[in-house]
Amino acid sequence: MSKLHKSTSIVKQQMDSGLNRLEPNLRLFAVALAMGVVVGLSTLALIEAIAIVQRVLLGDASERHLATLLDQTPRWRVVLAPVVGGLVLGVLISYLPGKRYHGVADVMEACALRGGRMDARSGIGAAAAAAISIGSGASVGREGPAVHIGASICAWVAEKMGLNRRHSLVLLGCGAAAAVTASFNAPIAGVLFALEVVVGYYTLRVFAPIVLSAIGAVIVTRIAYGDSPAFNLPAHAVKSLWELPLFAVLGILAALLMIYCIRSIRLVQLSHEKLAIPIWLRPAIAGLFVGLIALVTPYALGVGYQTISLTLNEAFPLSIVLGILLAKMVATSLSLGSGFCGGVFSPSLVLGALAGAALGQVAAMVVPGEISSPAVYAMAGMAASASAMLGAPISTVLIVFELTSDYNAIVAVMLASAIAATVMMYRPYCSYFRWQLASRGVNIVEGRDQILMRTETIDSLVSQRFTQLSSAEHVQGALARTARDRQEVMVATNENGLLVGSMTVLELVAETDDEAQAGQFTAYAHDQSLSLQLGSSLSGALDAMASHQTYYLPVVEFDSDEQQRVVGVIYQTDVLKKYNALLEQARAEEFGVN
Repeated sequence: MSKLHKSTSIVKQQMDSGLNRLEPNLRLFAVALAMGVVVGLSTLALIEAIAIVQRVLLGDASERHLATLLDQTPRWRVVLAPVVGGLVLGVLISYLPGKRYHGVADVMEACALRGGRMDARSGIGAAAAAAISIGSGASVGREGPAVHIGASICAWVAEKMGLNRRHSLVLLGCGAAAAVTASFNAPIAGVLFALEVVVGYYTLRVFAPIVLSAIGAVIVTRIAYGDSPAFNLPAHAVKSLWELPLFAVLGILAALLMIYCIRSIRLVQLSHEKLAIPIWLRPAIAGLFVGLIALVTPYALGVGYQTISLTLNEAFPLSIVLGILLAKMVATSLSLGSGFCGGVFSPSLVLGALAGAALGQVAAMVVPGEISSPAVYAMAGMAASASAMLGAPISTVLIVFELTSDYNAIVAVMLASAIAATVMMYRPYCSYFRWQLASRGVNIVEGRDQILMRTETIDSLVSQRFTQLSSAEHVQGALARTARDRQEVMVATNENGLLVGSMTVLELVAETDDEAQAGQFTAYAHDQSLSLQLGSSLSGALDAMASHQTYYLPVVEFDSDEQQRVVGVIYQTDVLKKYNALLEQARAEEFGVN
């Protein structure tokens, strides 16, 4: 009976332990589902806010028929709307954190470097700025602001609930997935976008709550808008496998087009800086040119859903396709380079659809009757350009499919997308978002292990395992005191506690002999240059030790007179132990391994 009782007790303990581990996950699942609903509602609110601004500035609201609306609007109003929107936006930007728009790149930075923490104010500001930008006709998308708003809401909830770093990162991914899902009615793509772009890894612990968040968002979206795809298309399929090289070429062209688009955006930014145009005035100036472009071709403005729909349904001849492509490129570069706030996904879809349709029409002229429909090339171009711009080939392929509900051209779409993403890998920034971060001096391309070393400071590792000497101490006394304290490192300070020099016992013994015992310790010690400032990173500490060829460094902080006051010593072994602990923690967060 005793053995049976013992076995029963062990089973009960294991069940209790399992329930204790399950309870936090169940709470996280519930929060993730609730956040999906909340972010879904916030995305719908953003769409309605855009419609309100558009109704005020253009007299009507029609996201899916913007070009038709602009064609029926008085010409003066078409030009004036983006100018007025730009002026209002310029004033608003001056009140945003950092006096700039915050988008998907900031969500990626928060996930990689800030433990999932974000400023909720930036989300509110991004919503207002995006509503004004898109509502006034700027050539930007709404998915970027939606992702940032959703992520900032989830980050705020995580902070208020006191969630740990792992759960905060998961909730950040939930916000991104719910926003993409609600924006495009595309739950599969929303989940993979969050994993591929924001979180950066795929594990069951992350996947399950993100899926629940996407489910919450899709429930809200489908109650509001139904379950129909964004674009209604006739059936299309790849006509011949001999066309696959053409789709590969399309992938290369789409990537080059996105590279040129990023360079054009930067060129506009540099032009404003060179001319010293105030930040608040830049959107209005760009708005004037955007309005003038709308007079020539209204299909270049706004999110571009109508342009995509007409292109997929082969409504434009080649000359018109090329004209809209050029106008859209200019409008997008002016809008994003001058401070209009919004995403790049929708503009990249439009540019890709136009480029694909153009290639398809040219190929049909060269080999009539042997080439697939230009719509197939347009679909492949959409996926390729978005894949290159976002650096997320898997999720962009799925978004295109969920937007069109057409899987017949899957081989062409996947090939073009893969080639475009591969071409972008040879660029220093790999995607538009990483280019944005690199422009601000933020690098998340390097490995997560290196990021941990750069973002964790040495402060918790500062040790008092050293012998403190006065600046007048002699060599003999220094050795005697160190032997009594059983320490290896000696640090000399003056009467105010400021660093004078340091040395190890082995170094001092090697440098001196019996005749030098009466000499001063500081005559042989390393000077103040052998030190590390409090707050330095782990990687900085290891680099400094390697350059000085030592296994320790005195740690100092600067007083009001910029003098180095000693606070302790840091050892290489402690840094390496901390690094190992951080790696184990990171693996536990990613894979659930304790």
